[in-house]
Amino acid sequence: MVTKCFQCGNPTVKKFVVAENWWGDTLTLVENVPAWVCENCGEQYFDAEVVKELDKMKEKPPQAKRVIQVPVYMYGQPA
Repeated sequence: MVTKCFQCGNPTVKKFVVAENWWGDTLTLVENVPAWVCENCGEQYFDAEVVKELDKMKEKPPQAKRVIQVPVYMYGQPA
């Protein structure tokens, strides 16, 4: 349990978040993940059990709930 943000020192609260993960070349989103979230800067911290479960999902991904497309942009290129 992380009760204080390591970035800014403010308190954290337990929330459910969307965890962004890169599994190889694939960006994945895992919804409804329990996390400790800083009330000030939004930094997220996960308990060890949650990280273990996310690692299991990476090794054997479950059926996707849905698939979305994400645009990719190159920084510095003119529009």
